[in-house]
Formats: sequence, structure tokens, C-alpha cells
Amino acid sequence: MIDIIALLEALFSLIRTIGRLSGRKLSQPMLTAICLTFAYTAVHVGQEGSFLAGVRTAFLDNETARQDHRRIEEQATLQQELRQFVASNKVINQILESIMLHAPGASRASLSVIHNGVTGMTGSGLLRYDDTNSVAAPGRMPALVVTNQPLSDWSDLLPNLLTGDCTFRRTIDLRSSALRTRFDTYGVTSVLVCPAADVQNRIVGAIFVTWDAHDDVPDAEQVRSLMEAGHHQGAQIAAVLDLRGPSPLIPTGEGN
Repeated sequence: MIDIIALLEALFSLIRTIGRLSGRKLSQPMLTAICLTFAYTAVHVGQEGSFLAGVRTAFLDNETARQDHRRIEEQATLQQELRQFVASNKVINQILESIMLHAPGASRASLSVIHNGVTGMTGSGLLRYDDTNSVAAPGRMPALVVTNQPLSDWSDLLPNLLTGDCTFRRTIDLRSSALRTRFDTYGVTSVLVCPAADVQNRIVGAIFVTWDAHDDVPDAEQVRSLMEAGHHQGAQIAAVLDLRGPSPLIPTGEGN
């Protein structure tokens, strides 16, 4: 906008000089029309990124052509977002597969992402989560994708996650019946949960690594090693989610 104003001032000065030299006084309406036309053109040139495209949009395209142009731009943006989403999902699955390599005997690893969900009667967001990605050991079934689940399902896990800690639990000890029932569907008996936290330690989701009844559960030393790996890989996933687009973030130390 400052550049446009500067150009208008220069144009006005040039026109006044030409008028004085020619001995004729330019009328104010004509001068106003010229300045407005120049400003209108400059705005479109700035929007289109080139002089020719800006002039075409300002003076040659009709409303139908402008709508077609906007639709093409929207479709191109959508395609770019879809490609970015697919690429980020691929990276997340690769990170989950690397977790499985560090988790002896584990059946599956999955990612749950936190979001704002719906708005409650009080006007405050009711935090929820989606199970977005899952990988499984050979012969095991990945976790089903579920969406819009209440974050209260994680009541047993949130105290650890919000302080940036992983936690290893037996599913029989979980007080949340909804989460315990979901684990029972797959025959899960033990679970390791690690936060997916960004560089500012804000939680965007959680990684779940599960062991079924017939799996060899890791010992204490293996669990400590898995927790260290889980912290690192959770940070990687948070970075991927951040690049993919804005995500609702929960600052560490704040409850739901």
C-alpha cells in the first residue's frame, strides 16, 4: 500500500508538471480518474504477481472469467493440501513403524491427535481426539480409525502426558471404561503411551504402543528405553503435524 501511495504521488506530480509545461490546466475530475485507474490497476497487479496478468484481470476479464480463475486457484490449493496431507501421513506411518522396531513383541502402534471438537453449553471447547494412524505387526490387525472421541477417555493418562512423560500401564488398571473396552476389543493387555509434543512442549496428541495377551511384555529396562525413543519420535510426529497445518495445541501443564 505504501508503494502504491508513493506511485500515486509521483504520477500526480508528473501530470501537474506536464500541465504547466503545456500551458493547460488539467481538470480535477480528470486527474482523479487517472489516479483511481492507476490505483485500481496497481491493486490487481499486486494480487496477480505480474503486470500483464494484473492488467488482464482489471480490464479484460469479465465476472465469469474471474470466477473461473478463482475456482482454478482454489482447486490448485486443494490439490496441494491433499498432496501434503498424504505425504505427512506417510511420514507419520514410517515413524510409527520405527517405534515398532524398538518395541519387542508389540502388536501395534497408533497415533491419536487432539482437537477442539464441538462447543459446549458454556461456550468453551470440549476437547476430543481422533485416532488417525496405525501400524501393526505381521498377522495383527491395526487399530481402527475412530474420530471425535472425548478426551476424558484419557483421564488415567493425562497427568503423565501433560508433564511430558510416557506411561506404561496394564489395561486392567485403567479406570476409563470406554478406553479399556476399546483395548479389550483387540485383546490388548498392556499399553505404553507417550506424548506427541512440539518444541515448546505443547501436546498435540499421543502415541500408543500396545501388547496383546500372548505378546512378550517388555521388562523394566526395555520400557525405559522405549520411553526415551517415544519422546523423540513423539517430537518428530508433532513437527510433521505442525507442518501439515494449524493444529489445536494444549500447553504442557494445563488440563482439559
